[in-house]
Amino acid sequence: MANYVLEILDGDRAGDVLPVADRAIRIGRKAGNDIVLADEKTSGVHAEIVLEGDRHVLRDLGSTNGTFLDGKRVTEMVLTPGDVVTFGRLRLKFRDESAAAAADAGELAVRRLDAGRLQRRSGSLGLLVALVVVGLGVAGYLWWRSGGAARDEGAAPQQRPALVVNGNRLLPGVAACDTEDGWNLRAGGAGFQLATRGHSGAGAFAAGRGEGADAASFAVATLLEPLPVFAGRSMTIAAHLRAEAGARVAVRAVCFTSNEQQPFRFCTGTPLTAHEDWQRVEAVVGVPPGCDRLQVELVAVLPSPDARALVDDVAVTEGGAGAAVEVKLAESSQTLLGTGSALAVRSVDPENPATLLQVLPHTVPPALDGLHRAGQCVLSDLGVALAAPASERSFQFAADVAAGSDSGAERGQGLQLVFPADAASGLMVAGDDGAFVAAAAESEFTTTRLLLGDRATRALVRFETPTACSGQLGAGRYRLRVQSARFELVLGFRAERQQAGELVRQARALDQQGEPGQALDTLRQLVRELPMDSEVLAQAQALRTQLLAAQSESLRQLQQDLDEAEFFDTRGGFERVVRGIDDVVARFHETNLEDATGTLALRERAHARLLAIDAAEVEVRRQRLQELAKAFADSEQSGLSRVVETYVKQHLETK
Repeated sequence: MANYVLEILDGDRAGDVLPVADRAIRIGRKAGNDIVLADEKTSGVHAEIVLEGDRHVLRDLGSTNGTFLDGKRVTEMVLTPGDVVTFGRLRLKFRDESAAAAADAGELAVRRLDAGRLQRRSGSLGLLVALVVVGLGVAGYLWWRSGGAARDEGAAPQQRPALVVNGNRLLPGVAACDTEDGWNLRAGGAGFQLATRGHSGAGAFAAGRGEGADAASFAVATLLEPLPVFAGRSMTIAAHLRAEAGARVAVRAVCFTSNEQQPFRFCTGTPLTAHEDWQRVEAVVGVPPGCDRLQVELVAVLPSPDARALVDDVAVTEGGAGAAVEVKLAESSQTLLGTGSALAVRSVDPENPATLLQVLPHTVPPALDGLHRAGQCVLSDLGVALAAPASERSFQFAADVAAGSDSGAERGQGLQLVFPADAASGLMVAGDDGAFVAAAAESEFTTTRLLLGDRATRALVRFETPTACSGQLGAGRYRLRVQSARFELVLGFRAERQQAGELVRQARALDQQGEPGQALDTLRQLVRELPMDSEVLAQAQALRTQLLAAQSESLRQLQQDLDEAEFFDTRGGFERVVRGIDDVVARFHETNLEDATGTLALRERAHARLLAIDAAEVEVRRQRLQELAKAFADSEQSGLSRVVETYVKQHLETK
């Protein structure tokens, strides 16, 4: 029976021989490891050796300086006796003590036979037989040591030949995952690395979390070059996946167009799932209209330092039951496009083609936080299916757990609606009274209805109950996060357009009748209740601007009149200003004054000066009458004097 050991060749423990047990053995600088190496180039938890079947597998655990065999960096390998592996700056040799003991015994037997031959020459035949037996034993050991049938994968589970899938669009070397050829293994997060333990062939791609608090908790790999595809065709993306210690892994397809002016990217695939053993998974996608490229993504989430995900035997074949989504609304002609859990809405304006770019998760389980924060989490990762049946003028979006998904209980809450950044400029939110008011793009609010976009991209988002929402601008996108898994996207506003158009006509008629205040009240009603159609809303805004310009001109003229009245200090000038402002308020209504505070302050200035002038005139009259009363008293006409004094007291005294 084999007795495997590790011999430390360098450092202060050089010469130590340590048994390799059946359980996993951790190697590193920290005291908690099974084998502690005092070397600053060795990571705290550098590598591990685990028994798989009758093979000992060495895995690098995301060490900083790497693990090397014969000068080549390795992430995973099957150990064979005689291998010398370097961890940091220290070397360890893997060997079989029982084989070494057998070799020593063979050499001793030969020496004993040689001595016996010198003593008994007469037993030559027996000696010859003994020598042959011992020689065969030594030769057998040497054959085993050099590899023999066991090193040719006979003693260990045999290496399966690389899996060949008929019709695979990937080249054999790319599909086999034995080399990095054709792949960008570090497309995101911690990335993938080559590993020797695969489902078939010579290796696979493995993702593991590095050391430290800042180590990425996810990994993404992609093809170096996306595949050309035809819109409307069905494609099946498959791979063999395996996940350990809480890791989850998925394969995804991203459909897009080589025309950089088109912003749509449809990403969907298999759920991020923990596959305890090698398992073949596949995602069938229909290539959406306008798309001519398909990218394959390998995605893993790594919630702990021990987590590990493996991918092997990737295949992309044409065919399958998947169908692309293409549904056009009868009223607005806007089109729902997509595949799987990836849906978008295309407008009818070639200059502004996107109404809704994506629907993504809002909140996710903790294990997916890193992937989500990096903006690389999609609904299919959570096992969520997205449907959007159409009515005459809207799409009813609903996100539900896909059948057979094991991640439904952890799928997160709410959705993230991704619009072009320009959509935020037209944001209006319905309040508790149902009236729409303009809102800042980056704000939080609770509502049942909100409007965004402009003209061909105008859209109403409607919820069944009051729903908490928040907006964020960045990278040319407006992300609206909603605490709901369902919403209606209304894109046709024929009835609202007719009602709003009638209100505009009423406002014009009222203006022509000299009722600008009522006209503005009518336009306010339109903006608060029916701002859905951008063209009619623009007409209403233009008429409102015209009415307010007339108001502003009237107030400008009254300001000029007040300046002149103050210069000449004439009572008539101040009277004209007060009457003029009262007329403006009566015609436009105080609620429609653009600067109500400034307008009323202007009237107050004119009125205060008018009162001052009147008070001065009264004082002059009072003094004259008091002088007259005194003159009557001096001329002994006391009756007339009392009459004058009474008049002054009743009408001219300041109260």
